[in-house]
Amino acid sequence: MRATCILLCFLTFLVASSAHPGKKKQYKPCKELVLYFHDIIYNGQNAANATSAIVAAPEGANLTILASQFHFGNIAVFDDPITLDNNLHSPPVGRAQGMYIYDTKNTFTAWLGFSFVLNSTDHHGTINFIGADPTLVKTRDISVVGGTGDFFMHRGIATIATDAFEDDVYFRLRVDIKFYECW
Repeated sequence: MRATCILLCFLTFLVASSAHPGKKKQYKPCKELVLYFHDIIYNGQNAANATSAIVAAPEGANLTILASQFHFGNIAVFDDPITLDNNLHSPPVGRAQGMYIYDTKNTFTAWLGFSFVLNSTDHHGTINFIGADPTLVKTRDISVVGGTGDFFMHRGIATIATDAFEDDVYFRLRVDIKFYECW
């Protein structure tokens, strides 16, 4: 009888002290920011306007044309303007600098590693991003892994969406950044 009472008390304690099953804790961002970056891929004829270039390609491939099979094997580096709206000709608030690697043979996807280098009246510092980008998915999340300046040691999630796409020469990404760790 005593053992049953102890067991019942223990089970009651466990049920009462456990989190609500099925309910996830909802975290609120400590800071949010929406920016656009504009990528113009060098195609052999647009050197004056290009903001990115293919620096590695599959054997025998051309460095001015993306590889045919889902761009697999291409590595591009970029130094793209960042704007507050989706207009390429708006005043830039910084640069997106980094690389993307086309890493899948059976669909369009890339691995991204880049920084936003911001130098405007509203924001000064860097935000660092890393992650997989399944480009055919409408919105994708990549990790915000740190920053400097106004974004010192910030971490969070950036939801990216392809906002515009013109052949294999230009694309624009909308980057909705939500920081969950702010110092």
